[in-house]
Amino acid sequence: MTSPSEEIKLRFATAIEFALSKAYPNSGIDKQQILNSISTPKREFGDISSSIAIRLSKIAKRSPKEVSAAIVAGIPKSGIIKDINEANGYINASFNEVEYSKMVFEAVNSLKERYGSSDIGRGEKVIVEYPSINPNKPCVVSHLRNALIGDSISNILGFCSYEVEREDYIDNLGLQMAETLWGWKNLSDKPDKKFDQWLGEQYVIVNKRLEAGGEEIKGQVHSILRTIENTDTEESKELREIAERCIKAQRETLFRYGIYHDVLIWESDIVRARLLEKALEIGFKKGVFERPSEGKYAGCVVVKLEKIAKFAKELEGSREDSKVIIRSNGAATYIAKDFAFHLWKFGLLDSEFYYREFMGQPNGRALFTTAPDGKPMGFGNVKKAVNVIAVQQSYEQRIIKVLFSLIGREDIADSLVHLSYGMVNLEGITLSTRKGTWMGKDRDYTADVLLEEAVSKALDATERSGKLSDGSKAGSVSEAIGIAAIRFEFLRMSPKKPMVFSWDSALSFEGNSGPYCLYSHTRAGKVLRKGGYVGSSVGSGAYEKVSRGDDFELVKAIGSAGEAVEEAAYEYSPGVIADYIIRLTTTFNRFYESMQVLNSDAKEFRMGLIHAYMITLSNMLALLGIRTVDEM
Repeated sequence: MTSPSEEIKLRFATAIEFALSKAYPNSGIDKQQILNSISTPKREFGDISSSIAIRLSKIAKRSPKEVSAAIVAGIPKSGIIKDINEANGYINASFNEVEYSKMVFEAVNSLKERYGSSDIGRGEKVIVEYPSINPNKPCVVSHLRNALIGDSISNILGFCSYEVEREDYIDNLGLQMAETLWGWKNLSDKPDKKFDQWLGEQYVIVNKRLEAGGEEIKGQVHSILRTIENTDTEESKELREIAERCIKAQRETLFRYGIYHDVLIWESDIVRARLLEKALEIGFKKGVFERPSEGKYAGCVVVKLEKIAKFAKELEGSREDSKVIIRSNGAATYIAKDFAFHLWKFGLLDSEFYYREFMGQPNGRALFTTAPDGKPMGFGNVKKAVNVIAVQQSYEQRIIKVLFSLIGREDIADSLVHLSYGMVNLEGITLSTRKGTWMGKDRDYTADVLLEEAVSKALDATERSGKLSDGSKAGSVSEAIGIAAIRFEFLRMSPKKPMVFSWDSALSFEGNSGPYCLYSHTRAGKVLRKGGYVGSSVGSGAYEKVSRGDDFELVKAIGSAGEAVEEAAYEYSPGVIADYIIRLTTTFNRFYESMQVLNSDAKEFRMGLIHAYMITLSNMLALLGIRTVDEM
């Protein structure tokens, strides 16, 4: 569906194309180039502008002013685009505020909770993988950033008509899990607090003992590691039970933040399904993998970098000539496992997982998990995969894409998206679950503690304000405000930028924050309730009351919601939505402060405008996982 702002851009481009074909029939300029030249000018120059005359002037060997004047002279009159003029080579125009307001209001009122949505996904199935927290620790603030980005991107893609499968990869094998099982057997198996928190603290203790020179412990850990690699051993089954218990504790945290999934994919089940062996068969068959019999890489499975370099220029000049896929001891590297996993994601392996229901979720949908005692289901086999993984894994993710190109599937390489994000650090400290830096002196840097503090602060502010008509709602309202504060703070920044975590910033309720946006929504609702607005359509005569002031600026801001959504989807950036929300609320607040609503002869139009604003803001906040409240 085309948003109002996109529709009027298309009409403007069509009018320019028509005039250009008459004035410069051999220009070679097409409509897409015209669309790319369109922007929003400063308010005094109008509502829409095109710089196509500047581009064409070089072809026509005329000044931009001459070219733009010739085009303007040939643009046909339109009911919705008016006051077309030339200014320094730019073609500027204004909208007919009455007609454009009708267009925007009709779109909002007909689509309601789908206003701002797009059909660019066309039902294509996409997996979004996040946050992959290892099942031996709590969700700390660095994991939270991953989880919030993945959840918001899933919302945005779903709003753009993709069929989204939310997937969580559970790494329940490897050295850290062997260390976890050693701790369970030798430290304590009697948790005295939330299980993921307790297990994470035990994991830290184990690593401190190992760092202190625990050679005997190290030997025992490696013995456990060899045992759990066989997924049918008693130790492996015991570890699975511990990991599942940890995952359920982590879910308690994620559910409070409104983060949900469709399926958990366990690494042990990937091993059981023999995905790696089948991936290696494909690699050898395509001539991508080699197994040197002598030299530095004897006994390993490798891919020659000379094969990779033509797809990844950043690898040219590397000191190594090969990338190890399988080590000489038979251990698979991260690249090997991920390549096999993505072959499954895109339906290129005939191996099938089995699934069972893992647990119910507050959103009413079941969470499924891979399991040896399950049954086949329709997960995987997608057209696009988005992996929310820290920027430190960029090199490995690039190699995975190259491997798909090498086996002749560049289409998949193009459809595999690494959504990298900068790590979350404390000031001067890198968060590490192994070293325990997430365990602060005064408070732990976990998502649980962060939310409790945010809710506590919100509750204090809510009770002090005394504005709630029903005091029993204070708890739920404070929870919504606290979540809004955290989500908006984490998502407004570009994912690729590193984030230095600050309690003050994360819990800010001022300025361009989540609570401020919620307040803007509740403020608007109060005006409608006071004016007796019941959501009826605006009469045709009411549109005549729109002015060239802050009311029409708000109309235009509402009309551009769909463009922001599509941009966020193309760029995989929730920050685009956050930026749009800030622009939208800022425009509304200017309108609210400068224009009368209830005591104005434009009351009907302006109340309809506020109603459209509330729908738009609510839809955009929902993409960030923020729910609105009636009072605060």
